[in-house]
Amino acid sequence: MFAGRVVEFVAWVFCVWWGLALSTNLATIVLGLWPRPPVRRADTLPPLSIMVPVKGADPTIAANLEALFNQDYPQFEIVFAVAETDDPAIPLLGRLIAMHSNVPARLTTDPVSESGNPKLDNLRRAWRWAGNELILFCDVNARFQPGALRRLVGQLAPGVGLLTAVPVAIEPHGFWAELEAAFFNGGGARWVIAADRLGYGTGAGQTMLLRRDDLERIGGLDAMVGGVCEDAVLAAAIRRIGLAVRMARDPGWHPIGRRRLRDLWQRQLRWLCCRKFHALPVFVLEPAGSPLGTAVVGGVWWGWFAGLPMVPLIAGHLAAWFVIEAIYVRAQGWHLSWLSPVAYLVREAMIPALWLRAAIARSLIWRGRRIDLPPILALRRQR
Repeated sequence: MFAGRVVEFVAWVFCVWWGLALSTNLATIVLGLWPRPPVRRADTLPPLSIMVPVKGADPTIAANLEALFNQDYPQFEIVFAVAETDDPAIPLLGRLIAMHSNVPARLTTDPVSESGNPKLDNLRRAWRWAGNELILFCDVNARFQPGALRRLVGQLAPGVGLLTAVPVAIEPHGFWAELEAAFFNGGGARWVIAADRLGYGTGAGQTMLLRRDDLERIGGLDAMVGGVCEDAVLAAAIRRIGLAVRMARDPGWHPIGRRRLRDLWQRQLRWLCCRKFHALPVFVLEPAGSPLGTAVVGGVWWGWFAGLPMVPLIAGHLAAWFVIEAIYVRAQGWHLSWLSPVAYLVREAMIPALWLRAAIARSLIWRGRRIDLPPILALRRQR
């Protein structure tokens, strides 16, 4: 009798869990596709300093930077920052600067004291040379579409302290790149857009626009040193001074190119660790709210309640979700291919392993460098 009541209790817990997880996932679809009012054209476009941290010469860099140099914006400068004087990107950057003499641009390898965050150190190098009130932190993996810079600056409204862009993967080549696109788009971007529609923008380090005065109010670039991910630290600091963090209308297009499984694993592990240290409730609930987690608890519940076979229920649930996700991705105009359903399935199979690895991680390897992770409690005391 007691065992039967326990089973019944667990089954009803699974019922509630399935209902909440499915409703939340469907809500991200509705919020992401809900029509938005048109963006007002900006009356003025202030001079802009674009700070670009660079490490290595990824094959997509040249096209990305060409698109940046060719932006139709009244007045902007670009400051490239590289840590090592023998970095393979330096010759390419030199050629691009020479080819686009109409755009003020410089390359700096100035020494700075190390903060433990290589990307932030490069931003500190560039900061010395950025001369305008409006500042854009921009990764070399961002591909700007024509007119995107004008539209981005035009959305930095009063009361918004940080404007970022939702990273969306494009141009994947090979299966591992398709898998990374599945993590980016139907996975991460869907949730980020939904959160922004509810008024909670996320710091996304690929593209971050803010005013110099606001950055100085929070303590300058040094305010980004604490924590694991500089973009999350910056977003939290901006909120503390009463300003909003919002996502831009245009996505942050991210050409994937070719990927290795190891690179994909390290990137996704780093982002999971970011959520673990900067959004712990989201991290804890992530496996339970994933499409696979939702399908499993739904299959167990309906199998117990209706006496149906659980495995076909779980498989059918997951397949139906992949159809919904593919429709969402296509409606957004994002990348979708015949490999996408396979990539969705592999992504869901990887999530539990990635999550468990992130839960116990004490360090990360990022771009060939070991980064030690601070204790979660130490970060919470800093806040």
